[in-house]
Amino acid sequence: MKWLNLKWALPVAALLLFGASQASAQCPAVGADSNGCELVITVTAVNASGVGTAFTVATTSPDQGPYDGVEDTLVGVKNSSGAVLTALNLSSPLDAFAFDGDGPCVSTGIGNTPSNCSSDPSGYGGPGVSFSGINAAATSGTVSFAPGVANGGTAWFALEEAVTASQITGGGGGGTSSTPEPGSFMLLASGLLGLVGFARRKALI
Repeated sequence: MKWLNLKWALPVAALLLFGASQASAQCPAVGADSNGCELVITVTAVNASGVGTAFTVATTSPDQGPYDGVEDTLVGVKNSSGAVLTALNLSSPLDAFAFDGDGPCVSTGIGNTPSNCSSDPSGYGGPGVSFSGINAAATSGTVSFAPGVANGGTAWFALEEAVTASQITGGGGGGTSSTPEPGSFMLLASGLLGLVGFARRKALI
């Protein structure tokens, strides 16, 4: 029985590690971010208008860092709300919406310019993504998705500055965020492997 526990625990750990690496799959490779998103926003609830009202933000593992190698952040969105997501109101202490012309959809020499960009003039939007309602300080704004992100679907866009997971919150009534530790999947998998090793040693005694 102890051997069966070990046999099943290892595949579970592998799946956890695989899940962590797949979290960035909704973003294309852009510049230094060869494996996709740096941050992933998972929306867990929307209102009657499809605006996100609750979400979590996590850093992918390994952390991809700024896609331009300096300051800009590639963000993925996963809709787990059970309904269609049409918009997110986001805020940050940084001027994350101060788009300065080096978005992933602008040919600026960053590399790996995606082919599936939106028509938003900022150059920071993925398919169907547009930005509006940006305040004077460029610290908050609305990210809209057309025709909407279906439940279980994904989208992507970019923000200015090296924004961390804890620096993205709901803004303008858009929602609240909960930020897991960046390496949560890796830590969980490591802990599970440690328990497996302990159980295995006890079984051999």
